[in-house]
Amino acid sequence: MKNFSYFEPLEISKALSLLVEHKGKAKIMAGGTDFVPQMKRGLSAPETVIQLSGISTLREIHESEEGLRIGAMVTLGSLERNSRLLSSYPGLQAAVGHVAVPAIRNSATIGGNLCLDTKCIYRDQMQTWERALDPCFKSGGQRCYVVRGGKTCHASLAADTVSMLIALKSRAKILSITGERTVPVEDLYTGNGIQPLGLLPDELLTEIFIPRPEHKGGAAYLRYSLRKAVDFPMVSTGVSLVKKNGICKEARIILGAVAPRPLRLAEVEKSLEGKQISESILKDCAREAPREALQISKSGRIDRFTREMISNLVFQALKKAWQAEGLS
Repeated sequence: MKNFSYFEPLEISKALSLLVEHKGKAKIMAGGTDFVPQMKRGLSAPETVIQLSGISTLREIHESEEGLRIGAMVTLGSLERNSRLLSSYPGLQAAVGHVAVPAIRNSATIGGNLCLDTKCIYRDQMQTWERALDPCFKSGGQRCYVVRGGKTCHASLAADTVSMLIALKSRAKILSITGERTVPVEDLYTGNGIQPLGLLPDELLTEIFIPRPEHKGGAAYLRYSLRKAVDFPMVSTGVSLVKKNGICKEARIILGAVAPRPLRLAEVEKSLEGKQISESILKDCAREAPREALQISKSGRIDRFTREMISNLVFQALKKAWQAEGLS
């Protein structure tokens, strides 16, 4: 690692002041399960690191009639074991449980997962591997190794919780020294593989709010990875459905890990809404899902195998959400 300044503020206000003081040169550290390995591999070399573990207010969970508020420093392990999450938000509980292994989830945080850097199988290697190749877009070069001939960076946003949080209409609270703003989680992401997060240098993600789900609604999260544990997903999907009188009133289908941002399949959602769901309708949606994903992403990262996995995962996730307790 290169030398850096290190701070552990005990208050949010102090952390915000440090971001202003070191504007553009500081990085936030949450659980450190991804950030520290990146620093060790030379993929990140900030001049200043601001560790948030000492801010107790960021580790709180509050439930109300409106929904669930989760502090950005709440660990994924504590969320996985939270009875409220299991009973009211099983789709998110499933997504959390897919992150790495229990030891990592006990350190990794929900805020850190939302702010995860995009992943690239070529760049995220040891320095000796990277030195053997010309720099890619994300490393300051002019080429992409993921998509041959690609004109932009195709590193993918592979955070497990993101697609499910978007499917659940979650919102993110962002603070700066000048005030606060609240945005849908999907608006956190730029679609730029090099700079995927839409936070300003002096802004801090402090809380995630998940509205209480509809009485008759179901959600599901599924993913595909090369290994069942530790690996980031190659394809993932978060799905939520709302049913009334046997009819699908609302659908949200979000793909993850196939582009530098989450992909919401709005056209597939519309094809479900207002209909009595059957297996044949779900199969039609699954066939259309990879076509819409390719169209809205315009990414050569979505190859034939990825399209097949998108179709399979969307079908299985929709079926699981529709058959969830309270729907079928």
